[in-house]
Formats: sequence, structure tokens, C-alpha cells
Amino acid sequence: MAAGTFKLDLGDQKKNVFVTQLQDRDYDEEDVTAYPIVKESADKLIETGINTLQKTLLLKKEVEVDKVHLELLSKRAEFKERMQACSERQIKVQKKQQQMKEKVSQYEKFIKENEAKRRRAIQKYQNEVKLREQRTRELEMLQEQLEDLKQRHKYLEKKISQTKKFEQYLLRVVDAMPENYIEMQDNMVNSLMMRHRTLNETNKDLVEGVSEKADELEKLRNHLDQLKQEHDKMKLSINSELSKMQKHQEGRVDGNKQLEESYILGKGDFREQRSELGQILMAINNIANKCTKETDIPVERIMLDEKLDRIQEYMLERIDVAQMASADGSEGDQRTKSGRSGHSWSRKKNAPKVMFAA
Repeated sequence: MAAGTFKLDLGDQKKNVFVTQLQDRDYDEEDVTAYPIVKESADKLIETGINTLQKTLLLKKEVEVDKVHLELLSKRAEFKERMQACSERQIKVQKKQQQMKEKVSQYEKFIKENEAKRRRAIQKYQNEVKLREQRTRELEMLQEQLEDLKQRHKYLEKKISQTKKFEQYLLRVVDAMPENYIEMQDNMVNSLMMRHRTLNETNKDLVEGVSEKADELEKLRNHLDQLKQEHDKMKLSINSELSKMQKHQEGRVDGNKQLEESYILGKGDFREQRSELGQILMAINNIANKCTKETDIPVERIMLDEKLDRIQEYMLERIDVAQMASADGSEGDQRTKSGRSGHSWSRKKNAPKVMFAA
């Protein structure tokens, strides 16, 4: 910062002449500055220049500090004035707020009453508007009903004028009717009309019943024809099947006769085969019991194939033991290894054959 703000002003430039020798000068010029001969060492010169520079910078820094201190004092005074103004404005605002609160508290009751009156008036107006709309709709509906009734009245008057001749006809019929034909009532015309209506409805029911019965009869006839056709077809199929079954029965009877004859002839051979099979099974059970170890499952709880496998494993183990006992030296070890591998291969190869023989 000091290097950027300070500038060395040398004034008017003059010719500088270093005096190296003590002799008389032949010239005397005003713009020539004479510098004396420097006899001090370089270290002393540097130290003297540094001390001078430090003192100059220190003076300048003190001047800057004084300026900053003055600015700080002015800012503090300005801030104090602003704070004082703010506090005064705050007091004024608080006073205004207090005055407003007092005015609101004074007029609050009046405002509430006016608000309640306004709400009641609005509610009354809304109710009256709804009531007026409802009454208007009701009036329109009643007017429409009145128009409908007027149209209905005109239609009925026209209808009465049209049916007047029928009424006169019915009166003439009542006059010409026997005395005990219908029950005596105040209005004989209505009684006659009710009688006619009853007879008409009964006639309609009878006609509908007759038509339904005719349709049902036609359906039953069609169903009967279908049943007859199905019965004929079933009878033909049953007869053909019966003939086939009779032929099949005759063939079965002939076959049974032949089987009885062959059974009688081969009965003795079957007994011999059964006795041989029993002896073979007993022998297998005995051998399996001898080949069973203490840790094995008992022979009674295993199947025939497992018994034969157990006998086979026992025999192969005994063969391996015999070969190991007869072998000696390296040749014996090699033969034993080859024998084990050969027996294991033969055991796997012959196992299905034993099971097939069993």
C-alpha cells in the first residue's frame, strides 16, 4: 500500500557531477550539483538509508491513523444522532399506536353492533331471496298443473260428449234386461259395465288358456314322436350289442373250458415251481442274514433286490480281502489296486444282472 501511495518528487533535474579529484574547476554552472566524495562503507550507507525510510513510513502511518480516527469519531457522532432520531420516531410511533388502540377500544362496541346488524340484514335478505325463488318455482309449477288440468278437463268433456250415445244405449239395455239378471244397485249402468268387464276378462283368460293348452299339446306330441324315434334307435342298438355280447360270451365259455383243462394239466408243475421258489427265497434269506452287519438294517425289513445287493457287496469284500492277503511287495500292491479297480468295475457292471436275475 505504501509503495502505491507514495511518490518521490526530485524537483528540477540538474546535472550531477561526481567529484573524484580535488582540483580547481574551470567551469562554474548554476545547474550543476556537486556531490562530495563518499568515504563511508556500503554497510553504513545501507543502514542509514533504511533507518531514514522507516522513520518516514512511520510518520506517514501516524498521519493515516489520525485521519482514520477522525473519520471514526465523525461516524460515531453521526450514528449517535441517527439512533437518537430513531428512538424519537419509535416513541412517536408508540404514542400513535396507543392512541389508535384507545380509539379502537372506544369504537369497538359500536363496530360490533353495526357488524351484527349488517350480518342479520344480509341473512334476512338471503332468506327472503331464497323464499321468493321457492315461491316463484311453486307458482310456475302450479300454473303448469293448472294448464294440464284445463287440457285434461277439455279432453274429458270431449270424451263425455263422444260417449254420451253409449250411455243412452246402456240405459236402453238396462230397461230391456230381465229383472234378476244382475244384482240390484243404485247405478245399474255401472253394474252392467262391471258384469261385462268380468265376462270379458274371463273370456280372455279362457282363450289364453286354450291357446296355451293347444301349444302345450303340440309340444307334447312332438316330444312323443322324438321319444318313439329314440326308442326305436335304442332298441336296434341294444339288439346289436346283445348279439355281440352273446358271441363274446360263447367265446369266453370256450376259453374258460380250455383254461380249466390246461390248469388241471399244469397244476402239478406249478406246485413243483412254487416249492423250488420257496427254497430259493429261504436260501437267499439265510445268506443275507450271514452277510448282515450289526449296523445294517435287518433282513426282514428290506426287499429282495437289497438282499441280493448286500450278498454281492459281502462277496466282493471277501474277494478283496483274499487278494490283499495273498499279495506281497510292490507287485502285490499294484495287483491289489488293479484288482480293486477291476472288482469295482465288475461290481457296477454285474449289479444290474443280479437284480434282473432276482
